[in-house]
Amino acid sequence: MIQDGRGGPIELHELGLCYYLIDNCRSSAMYLKELADKYPDYVEIAPAQALRVYCLIQDGELLEADILLKERIPKDPTNTSLLGMLAHVQERTHRIDEALATHRRILAMDPENLNSKNSLGYLLVTHGKAADLPQAFAHLRDAVSRKPDHPAYLDSLGVLLAKQGEKERAKKAFLKALRRAPENAEILDHLKDIID
Repeated sequence: MIQDGRGGPIELHELGLCYYLIDNCRSSAMYLKELADKYPDYVEIAPAQALRVYCLIQDGELLEADILLKERIPKDPTNTSLLGMLAHVQERTHRIDEALATHRRILAMDPENLNSKNSLGYLLVTHGKAADLPQAFAHLRDAVSRKPDHPAYLDSLGVLLAKQGEKERAKKAFLKALRRAPENAEILDHLKDIID
């Protein structure tokens, strides 16, 4: 329909969704951009743009994702999904202080947000000071206690335990995480760090 010139915003949105569902984030982001450019007042533009940001991140287009997030967040400042993606982009582009502030902003709005608890805890462990470790532990303990099999949460807890010199407990956390996500190279690297 789009090729025949009969497609509109719904078809562009659905095509973007279809490409996302078959793990083709590049094409998904392309059609969702076309949707936003041609139909900025489309009723479902907010979720379409959120999906576009996610696809850009998955495709490694962090600069473009950052620009789009800075455009979208002022229109929906309490959207913790957008803020979570912003924090991820900030972390991946080495803007750690900004990522910490964004996770704190999310937790101020949604104190039960486990992803931000985990990310904040992990960033405090890896980039904070020794005085930050109790706060990091509190966040990570809460995340792991609520989702004890979540590989990312277990990995973060393992990193904290390793930093505190508790290598056996860290090893247990990493191994449990690997049972849930055996192909995760980051968890493997963390485990190797304490074994070497």
